[in-house]
Amino acid sequence: MPNYDLRCNDCKAEHQISASMKEKVEKLIVCPDCGSVEMETIFKAPPAVVKGVGEPSCPNRSSACGGGCRHAG
Repeated sequence: MPNYDLRCNDCKAEHQISASMKEKVEKLIVCPDCGSVEMETIFKAPPAVVKGVGEPSCPNRSSACGGGCRHAG
Protein backbone atom coordinates (compact mmCIF):
# COMPACT_ATOMS: atom_id res chain seq x y z
CA MET A 1 0.00 0.00 0.00
CA PRO A 2 1.31 3.44 -0.83
CA ASN A 3 1.89 6.15 1.77
CA TYR A 4 0.08 9.45 1.34
CA ASP A 5 0.91 12.82 2.85
CA LEU A 6 -2.52 14.13 3.78
CA ARG A 7 -3.92 17.25 5.48
CA CYS A 8 -7.28 17.27 7.23
CA ASN A 9 -9.51 20.05 5.90
CA ASP A 10 -11.25 20.34 9.28
CA CYS A 11 -8.47 20.38 11.89
CA LYS A 12 -5.54 21.13 9.48
CA ALA A 13 -3.44 18.27 10.98
CA GLU A 14 -0.94 16.64 8.60
CA HIS A 15 -0.35 12.89 8.56
CA GLN A 16 1.48 10.29 6.51
CA ILE A 17 -1.03 7.47 6.07
CA SER A 18 -0.67 4.08 4.41
CA ALA A 19 -3.87 3.30 2.48
CA SER A 20 -5.04 1.76 -0.76
CA MET A 21 -5.94 3.89 -3.77
CA LYS A 22 -9.58 2.79 -3.33
CA GLU A 23 -9.62 4.06 0.27
CA LYS A 24 -8.25 7.41 -0.87
CA VAL A 25 -10.63 7.82 -3.82
CA GLU A 26 -13.72 6.75 -1.87
CA LYS A 27 -12.81 8.98 1.10
CA LEU A 28 -12.45 6.09 3.54
CA ILE A 29 -9.32 7.55 5.18
CA VAL A 30 -10.15 9.05 8.57
CA CYS A 31 -8.12 11.78 10.27
CA PRO A 32 -6.49 10.25 13.36
CA ASP A 33 -6.94 13.53 15.28
CA CYS A 34 -10.56 14.55 14.64
CA GLY A 35 -12.18 11.68 12.74
CA SER A 36 -13.00 13.71 9.62
CA VAL A 37 -12.87 12.06 6.18
CA GLU A 38 -12.14 15.38 4.46
CA MET A 39 -8.46 14.72 3.75
CA GLU A 40 -6.52 16.35 0.91
CA THR A 41 -3.20 15.33 -0.60
CA ILE A 42 -0.16 17.44 0.25
CA PHE A 43 2.21 17.73 -2.69
CA LYS A 44 5.83 18.06 -1.66
CA ALA A 45 8.82 18.72 -3.89
CA PRO A 46 11.33 15.90 -4.10
CA PRO A 47 14.68 16.54 -2.41
CA ALA A 48 17.18 18.42 -4.54
CA VAL A 49 20.28 16.56 -5.70
CA VAL A 50 23.42 18.64 -5.54
CA LYS A 51 26.65 17.39 -7.08
CA GLY A 52 29.64 17.61 -4.80
CA VAL A 53 32.87 19.39 -5.55
CA GLY A 54 35.17 17.29 -7.71
CA GLU A 55 32.41 15.02 -8.94
CA PRO A 56 32.52 14.75 -12.74
CA SER A 57 29.42 16.19 -14.39
CA CYS A 58 29.93 14.66 -17.83
CA PRO A 59 27.72 11.62 -18.47
CA ASN A 60 30.45 10.32 -20.84
CA ARG A 61 33.23 10.51 -18.26
CA SER A 62 34.25 6.87 -18.56
CA SER A 63 35.78 5.49 -21.76
CA ALA A 64 34.30 8.06 -24.17
CA CYS A 65 36.24 10.92 -22.59
CA GLY A 66 39.25 8.87 -21.53
CA GLY A 67 38.36 9.26 -17.86
CA GLY A 68 38.13 13.06 -17.96
CA CYS A 69 35.77 15.37 -19.78
CA ARG A 70 37.47 17.42 -22.49
CA HIS A 71 34.43 18.58 -24.42
CA ALA A 72 32.43 20.27 -21.65
CA GLY A 73 35.01 22.88 -20.76
